[in-house]
Amino acid sequence: MTEQILTTKQQHYLELLQLAESEQRSICQVAQDNQLDPSLLYSARTTVRRKGYLAVKSSTSKFTTVPVAGARDGRIKMKTQLANGQPVWLSVPPDHLSTVFASLSV
Repeated sequence: MTEQILTTKQQHYLELLQLAESEQRSICQVAQDNQLDPSLLYSARTTVRRKGYLAVKSSTSKFTTVPVAGARDGRIKMKTQLANGQPVWLSVPPDHLSTVFASLSV
């Protein structure tokens, strides 16, 4: 695939997006520092990715799937974190796991 040419504004937005990534700052912070609406940079990110100037990240989620081996007592033991940051250790029989997760997600 050949890269499409960026407009002057898109080149400027690409530089700002690269700055945000290199300095590990959020797009919102960089937009505010440059008196821009953050939605402009988010839209520009989509455009420059589509044109091949930025790599497409496979996932923005911080969660990962981890295989869980069954314990000797048949219970699944794991640690998770509530939305407020509180860590929770669980030891749950496999047949109750969905019920426990449902109650934690409320």
